[in-house]
Amino acid sequence: MDKKLVLSATIPIVVILVYSMIFHINIISAIIEINRVFVLLFFLSYLGQILIVSYRDSLITNLDYYTTFKARLLGNAVSLIIPGAAGPDLSRAVSYVHKNVKLDKAFTLAIYESFYDVNVGAVLFLLLFWIKLTPLESILILVSLANILGWSSGLGYAYFTSGKLNKIEQKLFNFKIFKPLTESYLNLKDVLREQLKNKKTVAYSVFLTALGYFIQSLPFYILFKNFLFDYLVNQTYLIATLVPIPSAAGIAELALSAILPPVYVIQIRILELVSYSFGFVYIKEIKLEVLKKEVKEIWKTS
Repeated sequence: MDKKLVLSATIPIVVILVYSMIFHINIISAIIEINRVFVLLFFLSYLGQILIVSYRDSLITNLDYYTTFKARLLGNAVSLIIPGAAGPDLSRAVSYVHKNVKLDKAFTLAIYESFYDVNVGAVLFLLLFWIKLTPLESILILVSLANILGWSSGLGYAYFTSGKLNKIEQKLFNFKIFKPLTESYLNLKDVLREQLKNKKTVAYSVFLTALGYFIQSLPFYILFKNFLFDYLVNQTYLIATLVPIPSAAGIAELALSAILPPVYVIQIRILELVSYSFGFVYIKEIKLEVLKKEVKEIWKTS
């Protein structure tokens, strides 16, 4: 395995160890003391959220449910070592390529799925942060607003400029290195416009995404006995993962520390990492030779 990937995989473990030393927490004791019912419900709710969001993904991609289910699990696992579009989005796209979807369209659809993951999650956080307002929450508020603004601007631009290139884009794609990507870029805009035009599917996708997050937050009721606060804990963790660091190492611990005691931070963080790692059972789904073939097809010289 690539040394960089090994390093990425060990970062969250090191961060947890350092965090436990700073707050004088015995990790072994913290793990032993976790409520067993909470552990079971935590993993079941994670699976429940995946099942719901995978159905949303199948509606977006028009692919079979099992394909989007595997792709979603795998994407979450890959995010532990490779953050952002370079990791989970690309891994889901490769899964779609195996179903005879062209890479440019597959990657566009995977990014569009992330639009809901990020923005619905960010809006929910902004609706809930007041429940336990801390100085650190202000940073997460800015992260949420920046993501909403960035994604909305990007998709809005693609929607209204679909089928054409502006003057700056024309000059950019006149360069020999970028010229082969012109068709794929225009396809990206077209795919996004077609998705956004279907207002019923957009609304349904928003609902399914919010429902998935709600399901994922339910186990926290065993610990905190407050549904709104439970939802806030779940969304706080999500916002931390928007920072482009593998597995949100350090950021997740810091974000959760703003609203939770350190021992809960350790317990929740470990359970999150374990649940995300379930997706590695599908790691063989990523066949690099298929990806290389698709990339060559897109980047063919004129």
